[in-house]
Amino acid sequence: MALNKITYFSEALQMRMGVSVIIPESNWGSSLSDRPVGYRYPTLWLLSGGGYDYTDWVRYSAIELFASKAGIAVVMPSAFYSGYMDTIHGDYKYWTQISEELPTFLRSILPLSETKEDNFVAGFSMGGYGAFKWAMQNPEMFTSCGVFSGPIGFISKEKVVFGPGHENDIGLRETEEEPTPFFFHTMVASFGSMSAVRNTINDNIYQLEKNLKNKTELPQFYIATGVEDAIAEQNYKNADVMHQMGLEFDDIRDHGRHDWDYCNLHVEKFIKWIPLKNVFGMEVE
Repeated sequence: MALNKITYFSEALQMRMGVSVIIPESNWGSSLSDRPVGYRYPTLWLLSGGGYDYTDWVRYSAIELFASKAGIAVVMPSAFYSGYMDTIHGDYKYWTQISEELPTFLRSILPLSETKEDNFVAGFSMGGYGAFKWAMQNPEMFTSCGVFSGPIGFISKEKVVFGPGHENDIGLRETEEEPTPFFFHTMVASFGSMSAVRNTINDNIYQLEKNLKNKTELPQFYIATGVEDAIAEQNYKNADVMHQMGLEFDDIRDHGRHDWDYCNLHVEKFIKWIPLKNVFGMEVE
């Protein structure tokens, strides 16, 4: 197993960024030198939740073990509180850095496959929003997409109103002039307001509608939210809408909260679920 923690200068962001990359081993404790010449690993692009960075998947889950058993490389970038956006305020190009710059850079220095059948994307919480967004914008890149407790459709199609008694509710306001809870200001910096991002490339349900209308070949989707999750009700409503739109996907509604225990459970299930091919995986004794 090689766990690479890479710091590099991002041209998109004009600053140094970190990314963790797991390269699996074929035997416990073995080197990587015995893989076939020219072999490039199937790759999972694994996105973290809001406020997290490139270290958190490794720290809070068993992703190294899951990757080794499956024989899949895993890329874990930093997103912080960017919301997987090229931010509305400041125009910090976090999304460009992750979705365009990072794949090109990493494939130039590591043996990561570039073929669609070998690439998968998934994310936890806000990373789930980002994973679905990436699958919508670059469906030709991925075979499968996993969303664990992710607010896929939090950008409302209807005008939102936060009336008396709801001033501190989490959620983008219709306009930036409306009062926003202090702890939610980072989302305002990234997204601006509902009216700023509705029916744009950052609106996942809008993008899904366009792709379905155009008969775009989309990845397979694995979408899981536990009933005890604070965003379960909204996620289930959005899942119902996606079913009505004609999207076929694995819709998991089980028990679990919005936490790393739930995330750890489903990232393992997702890796077992995806159609891995060309795997140079661990030999089981």
